[in-house]
Amino acid sequence: MNSTQIEIPILMRWKISKEEIQIRLQKRSILGKIVKLEEVAGILYGIMINKNEKNQIYVYLGFSMKESTTINADFEISIVPSNNFEFIDKFTFKENNQKMGEVLCTYDELFDPANNYFIDGYIYFTLEGILSVERKQQKEVSFESQIKNPNNLGELLWNRDDKDFDIITADKKVVNVHKLVIAAKSPVFDKMIQSGLRESKENQVLIADFDFEIVEIAIKYCYGIQINDSLNYLNGIKLLQFSDKYDISDLKDSMEEYLFKQKSPMNVCEIVNGSIISNSIKLRQKCFDYMLECMKSSIFINGLDILDKDFALKLLKACFLS
Repeated sequence: MNSTQIEIPILMRWKISKEEIQIRLQKRSILGKIVKLEEVAGILYGIMINKNEKNQIYVYLGFSMKESTTINADFEISIVPSNNFEFIDKFTFKENNQKMGEVLCTYDELFDPANNYFIDGYIYFTLEGILSVERKQQKEVSFESQIKNPNNLGELLWNRDDKDFDIITADKKVVNVHKLVIAAKSPVFDKMIQSGLRESKENQVLIADFDFEIVEIAIKYCYGIQINDSLNYLNGIKLLQFSDKYDISDLKDSMEEYLFKQKSPMNVCEIVNGSIISNSIKLRQKCFDYMLECMKSSIFINGLDILDKDFALKLLKACFLS
């Protein structure tokens, strides 16, 4: 099984009392908030603090791994609402119990009221970042049989020179097609071709809201050509929109399935927004359930600031009802 790099957003807030810090640090203990990295088995991470031999308070991000794993971390540790400390770094963790951080202050400075580290007897640490982790790759969804005949009808038609209709894309490139093929797959194209209007007479149409890559992949799908190797979640969102606009129902079903399999805490907000634009109720609801489970499990979701506001409000309400 192949491996792939996945990006995982993390967000953690750690509230700890002044009394607990004093007791633990006097015993030379390490304090921390540790959680499981849900997306990858056998990995724990968290914010930790300790006191070194120079009586300095050290704050850091640390990992515990059952197996050696390369984790590229782009992260920030800060104290809220104090502006006294903010540590931003990029670091590659490769070993169990490896850590990276910075000196916060001395032990005496931490408890000096003038420094405002504590609010009503508590200090609040925030960890936010993106982890890039190697994970075993699952078998991707396939939209066609993996037994592929190099002389299949769709590819034979695609490679012919007798195409009779041009699609001009947003970036002013041209995708040549057979009228019969796109008319058979799309009621919208069929009506356009049969209308007797300008597009029908000139044998061409301008599609101003999709670029060449998206149009070509969509049309190849209409020809029955495998598109697996051309897909990623970003063009998958665009293909979902294309399939909705031109009523290519099987492409829409395929993109809904593909995008849900590709969803992660890093990209699910973009996929949700795409599902809303594309009137994909099924994908939207499946993503809703997934995000609700993430929130119940305290898994941070990236991009919440771009999430459709109505969807976000419904998600927030559902958190209180579940």
